[in-house]
Amino acid sequence: MNFIDQVLHDHYEEFGLVAYGLKRRWATVLLTPRFVTSRHIVALVFPRGSRSPALVVKVPRQPGDNEGVERESDMLRQLALLTGGRDIGVPKAVGTVSIESHTVLVETALTGVALDPGRVAADLDGAIEVGNRFLDQLPVTRAGEDNQGWYDRTITAPLEALATLVPSQELNELIETTHQLLAPLRSWSAPAVFEHADFSHPNLLVRSSGSLEVVDWERASADGLPGHDLVFFLQYLSESASHSYSRERQVTAFDDGFGPKGWASPILRRHLEQREVEGGWLPLLVCATWARSAATLAYRLAPMAHSQLESGTAELLKAVTGDRDYWLWRHTVATAARS
Repeated sequence: MNFIDQVLHDHYEEFGLVAYGLKRRWATVLLTPRFVTSRHIVALVFPRGSRSPALVVKVPRQPGDNEGVERESDMLRQLALLTGGRDIGVPKAVGTVSIESHTVLVETALTGVALDPGRVAADLDGAIEVGNRFLDQLPVTRAGEDNQGWYDRTITAPLEALATLVPSQELNELIETTHQLLAPLRSWSAPAVFEHADFSHPNLLVRSSGSLEVVDWERASADGLPGHDLVFFLQYLSESASHSYSRERQVTAFDDGFGPKGWASPILRRHLEQREVEGGWLPLLVCATWARSAATLAYRLAPMAHSQLESGTAELLKAVTGDRDYWLWRHTVATAARS
């Protein structure tokens, strides 16, 4: 019996696994994400005789690196409360358990078809619609007047964490310029929204009914910024529709979507208006999206820094400056500075 099977066996009654179609026997399939920034081992758990998984089990790769699974569990529970337990297309957190230095997360499996680049390219309008429908469901968690200090929480603090992990003059100058450009946002009473923060393939699945399912909530926040998820999503769609996979082509795909005649900006504007956010904030929110998304590298690369590299080494800096989100952040700042 492997580690994951043992956990499920030992906590069978506690987690009420019979309700998910698991009798005392099941099949477990391990997945090994190959992303450099992937922090977890993932297992799919199949009821005996079924071709569809009932559960997903996540275990941190590194002992003690439990932040991601604990956050995902907390975010899924918060989202369930905020949406009244409705089925909006997200996993249900079944339970967590601490085994020595690992926190193990068990959640329900989602079984839709991947909204991968090929599917997007085949039906861009359909992808836009299904993504919009899902994001419109995510709740506003705090009104603007009750969201004091939001800029420091959602922009300043993440960028400081990245600068601490990767001391670099280039990065420090980019952060300084970013704050200068975003200075008008400091006086804005921004509402807080529930945010996924990685709203892209391979985290998006489409049900047979046509609605979206979304997995991997380890970077989610109840203190999100309006429009962030949609900007991230529309960039993925633009890249997929144009088969843009090099960094240079991804920047071009951004300009196609968000440039002066871009097709994505009207979609984002409608979404912001629905959140009662004035469209005039759109350019700054796009810039803030890529600054914040690049800043999550502080979280995503932390195990790499601790286990393989010394913080601030050339290799770690290369990992940051070679990241797609960093390129888009730098590009949006440079474009705004020229305008």
